[in-house]
Amino acid sequence: MSVWLLPENIADMLPREARVIEAMRSSFLSLVTSHGFEIVRPPLVEYVDSLLTGTGGDLDLRTFKIVDQVSGRTMGIRADMTPQVARIDAHILNREGVSRLCYVGSVLHARPLHPMASRQPYVAGVELFGSTSAYSDKEVICLGLEALRTFNIQNIMLDLGHTGVVKAILDKDPASGSVQDQILFALSHKDRTSIEEFRGVLQDRTVDALLKLAVMFGDESVLDKIAEEFSDYPEILPILDNVRWLGRMSGADGVSYDFADVHGYQYLTGVTYSVNIPGRYQAVLRGGRYDDIGARFGRRRPAVGFTLYLREIVAVMDTRRPYAVLAPINDEDPLLNAKIKELRSKGLIVVQSLPEDSIESLEEAYRLDEELLFVDGTWTVTERSVGRRI
Repeated sequence: MSVWLLPENIADMLPREARVIEAMRSSFLSLVTSHGFEIVRPPLVEYVDSLLTGTGGDLDLRTFKIVDQVSGRTMGIRADMTPQVARIDAHILNREGVSRLCYVGSVLHARPLHPMASRQPYVAGVELFGSTSAYSDKEVICLGLEALRTFNIQNIMLDLGHTGVVKAILDKDPASGSVQDQILFALSHKDRTSIEEFRGVLQDRTVDALLKLAVMFGDESVLDKIAEEFSDYPEILPILDNVRWLGRMSGADGVSYDFADVHGYQYLTGVTYSVNIPGRYQAVLRGGRYDDIGARFGRRRPAVGFTLYLREIVAVMDTRRPYAVLAPINDEDPLLNAKIKELRSKGLIVVQSLPEDSIESLEEAYRLDEELLFVDGTWTVTERSVGRRI
């Protein structure tokens, strides 16, 4: 085995991907800061006591754990930045009113989200603290979709849900707590056979409701069907009104509703949402409301946010070589150097060829359609002759 072999589901970010990722990072931060979100940069590692606070078992399984050689305590390498940002808001900033925070960076997963997923996702996201209003849900959802559009993602289909629907069903059955994890797994996989197997453990009413919920998903019309079928669960009706309004206000190209999608059920407390794009195995955007995490840090703060998986998005983006101008090197020619400086100040890439450069290697990285030539006493950008050597 080669000593240079990387671990499974870990890969280098090579120039083309890195260039696009950097452009995405810049445009994302420009967008969200224009909406009033402030940038934070949590540490890569921290003690698991706070890193996993209030996040449920899923994140625990995805977190690499190491022993701090200084204190002897167990630390974790972050698998999600949301708990870190919640800690910053609740324990450090300690602000009154609404707080808007954003972040970009790498996380590390002990287990991939799916067999083809990177275990080192590069993520961006926002978290809005201090508001229970549906308007804060709308602000965050709309901002997430706007971010996707800045990445030239078209025909955005938004999937909406709400943890309150499943909670309303399970809360009425005292036995549900003992098998909650199994219920959630069966629901998320829409496994009606496994749900049927809960008969005798759960009340028949509960099993029947879960079976219905597993197959009731789709466009806005499904909300009316759920309202009719679940009329004996009065807590569900205002939830349906809420997600209907959010779907209409989101500006998505299409909206589907699925209340059996219980991703993050252990810590999400309200609306949930995701966006999938063709050709990718996992959602490129996930988010929701999580009002209880801050309480574990000593200050309960309502919160809503989303995470974008940038490496998933870049996989379907155009990563063609960037345009560049080829130029010679001549430190003794002030006119040449002034022209190169002028072009670079306008945002153009100017590559000055070294003696060891080859046109083949340069053209692997750039589209060298033009070059700087000395024409009639001035350095001019001209079309480069096909096959012209350096």
